Amino acid sequence: MRKLSTALTFTVVGVIVAVLCILLSFAAGIRVSLRASGSSLNVLVLKTGATAESTSIIMPEEANRLIQTPGIAQDDAGQKLISQELCAQTSIPRRGPDGNPANVAVRGVDDTAFQLHSEVKIIEGRRYEPGALEVIVGKQARDRYQGLEIGGQVLLGRAANRSFTVVGVFDAEGGAFESEIWGSRPTIMDSYNRRFISSAILRLADPAQGEAAIKYLKGSAVRLNAKLETDYYEDLSSKTQQIVALTSILIGIMAIGAIFAVANTMYASVDSRRREIAMLRTIGFTRTSIVTSFLLESLLICILACATGVAAGSLVNGSRQDFLSDSTWTVLAYELRLTPDVVLTALGVAMAVGLIGGLAPALKASRIGIIEALRKA
Repeated sequence: MRKLSTALTFTVVGVIVAVLCILLSFAAGIRVSLRASGSSLNVLVLKTGATAESTSIIMPEEANRLIQTPGIAQDDAGQKLISQELCAQTSIPRRGPDGNPANVAVRGVDDTAFQLHSEVKIIEGRRYEPGALEVIVGKQARDRYQGLEIGGQVLLGRAANRSFTVVGVFDAEGGAFESEIWGSRPTIMDSYNRRFISSAILRLADPAQGEAAIKYLKGSAVRLNAKLETDYYEDLSSKTQQIVALTSILIGIMAIGAIFAVANTMYASVDSRRREIAMLRTIGFTRTSIVTSFLLESLLICILACATGVAAGSLVNGSRQDFLSDSTWTVLAYELRLTPDVVLTALGVAMAVGLIGGLAPALKASRIGIIEALRKA
């Protein structure tokens, strides 16, 4: 009976740890992908009230006011480094037998975008030709969605009636751009019949000028929302914390069940070892040493279960998934990452379950009457 109880406790704790590792690996993967996006030298401008680029509409007359923003860097020709960008979406089947559709971001950009998003590098093929029905795709998008290899055809436009050819694949240092499709802004605007942009990226000459630039953009002269590009992607990553918080409630309920399972196992251990405990007390073992020994046994069960759970969770480490953001309404490809922080958190949960679950039985063991236990034996 005791072996069965111990095995069940081991299984419960192991499952909790495995689920926790997968959940935290998901959050870590999303954060790493979004934190790799953007630059602290870039200010991202959106329509006031918009929560993301996909919900922002900046009209041409509003975009024209951006050139007066103080602290904006210039290129070698003396032109202000401002990238006007249009964000749209298209539905593309995922790779695999099911071919479930995904809402993939399409970004229309000018040449200036490649200066401001310097992490974007072509790794296969070439850039699109301005005015041609050509696009380049992020390597994560290429790997997860059908038809995005070089030479492939992807349908874009308001009615998805224009066939664009994929001519290049780019790397963005693991950032969110790797989940996108990029094309020439005038061509993308014409295909989607849009006469506005979604966002503008302004390159600062000096990071210290960021606060003044943002204040100007939010002021009466421009009346648009602005924030550092890194802060924008940090805000997007914080959305995953809501998912983690909700799922953590379920894990907490499971952990409470595990505590009772540990307690039940240790109570069974105490009952089956009453004579042994009495003998230890007789030869001089203190109550404290009895409590310590039972807590160590409880911890050992949970730590071994934790190791098994982490091993199970590590099977998904590095696997690529995609996540539909409720802010951008497009998918973000990411890798599950079993980081040292995830492992330490799982170990902490397992040890807490072991300590809390084992404490009451350990105290009971330390209070066993020596004479009574020896008589019953």
